[in-house]
Amino acid sequence: MFFVKEKLFHLRLRLGGLRSGTETEEPVRDTSYFRSARGNSVRAASTTGSSGGLPAGRAGALLALCLVTMASPPASAQALTDLKPTSEPLILQQQGSFFVGGRKIVNANSGWNEVASRFGPPGGNVVVDQMYIQFQKGVNASKVPVVFVHGCCLSSKEWETTPDGRMGWYEYFTRSGYPTYLAEQAGRGRSGFNTIGFNEVRLGQKSPGALPPILAATDQFAWLTFRLGPKVGEPWPDSKFPTDKIEELYKQMIPDLILTQVPDLIAEVVSPVSNLPTVVNLAELAEKLGGAVLVGHSESSTFPTKAALKGRPGIKGIIQLETGCFANLNAEQISILVKIPILIMVGDHFQNPQPSPDCIAQRDAINKAGGDMTFISLPDLGIRGNSHMFMQDLNNVEVAQIVMKWLDDHVDRPAKR
Repeated sequence: MFFVKEKLFHLRLRLGGLRSGTETEEPVRDTSYFRSARGNSVRAASTTGSSGGLPAGRAGALLALCLVTMASPPASAQALTDLKPTSEPLILQQQGSFFVGGRKIVNANSGWNEVASRFGPPGGNVVVDQMYIQFQKGVNASKVPVVFVHGCCLSSKEWETTPDGRMGWYEYFTRSGYPTYLAEQAGRGRSGFNTIGFNEVRLGQKSPGALPPILAATDQFAWLTFRLGPKVGEPWPDSKFPTDKIEELYKQMIPDLILTQVPDLIAEVVSPVSNLPTVVNLAELAEKLGGAVLVGHSESSTFPTKAALKGRPGIKGIIQLETGCFANLNAEQISILVKIPILIMVGDHFQNPQPSPDCIAQRDAINKAGGDMTFISLPDLGIRGNSHMFMQDLNNVEVAQIVMKWLDDHVDRPAKR
C-alpha cells in the first residue's frame, strides 16, 4: 500500500463501513466481453469497442474528481508540447473498455429528493462495486495478458503518459506484445462508488460519525511517501523521478474511498484474505481472460495475491510493486501460491533494509514448498534513485524491461514447454 506496514500501524482506523442499502438477489451480468520509447500516436488496424486512437483528454474526466486542495501556488497546466513525439505508430488490433463484477442494491436516497418533482421519485436500484477496465491489444500481441492495478489515491492514469510527457507502461507493454489491461479499483474513478451512506447522513438518517474518512494524498504526503526526496521539495541527488513536473503528479491524486468498502484499513492490509470488491473482481477478470498476470502497486500491491487465494483459475503470474508481504500464510494458502510465479520489486531510498522480514518469510515459505517467488531490489541490480513511482521515473522503460525479462523467464517460456 503506501507502506502501511512501515508507517501506519499506529493509525487504527476502525470505522463503520458504508455498505448500505438492501441487496437484491439479482447479480449484475457483464455485457463485455520496445520498440519505441516515446510517443502516443495510434493507428488502429481494426478496432472493436471504441474508435481507433487514444483520446487526448482521457485523464481530464478523472482530474475533475480531484478534491485535494494544495497549499502551493496554482499549478501550471501541462502543455501539449510536453508530450514526446512518436518515432513509430502504435498499431492496434483492438481497444476498448468494459466492467467486471458489481452488485445491485436498492437505493432510496439517490440524491434527487429536492428535485423529485422534476425528475421523478428518487428511489430505485443502483449498481455498486463494479470495476472499470480499459484495454488495448496490438496487432503483434502474442504474450500473456497483463492487468495493471493502481495504488492509493490514484487512478489508472498512473500507468499512462508520465508527468513529463513520456510513454507510460500501458503503451510500452502494448508495443512489446502484451495485451494490456488497466483496472480502475472499485469505488474509485470511473468505477464509481456507493453514495448511499453519504446521502443518509445528509438526510439525518445516520449520524456524521458513521461516515469513514475519504483518503486524499496531499503534496506533502505524496512527496515523502513516494520517496521523492528526504524533505518536501528537496529531491534525492540521484532521483529518477521527473521532479520538475511534480505538479503533474499532484494532479493525478483523486479521492480514495476504500474505507467505504472495508471497516478497518490496517486489518485489510495485513490479512491475505479479502472480500474487497477489487480483489474479487480481479480474480473474475483473470478467469474470463483465459489467463493473465496481475500487477499491483502500493495500496493494491497485495491484491493479486489475495485474488489468487480466491482459488479461481486464470492467474498466470503475480507481480507486486512497492509492497509488503505476508508472513502469516497458512499451509493451504501456500499450496495455492506455489503454483503461481511471484515477483516482488522495490525501488530505492527505503528507511529499512530490503527485503523486509515479512517478504523474506513469505519467499522462504513458498520456495521451500516448491514455488517460484523472486524478490528484486533495483539498487541490488545497480539501478539507484528510483522512487515509489518507478513506472513514471525517467528510467521507467528500463524498469519495465526487467519486469518483462522476468515474465519471459517465469511465465511465458514455462507455459510453452
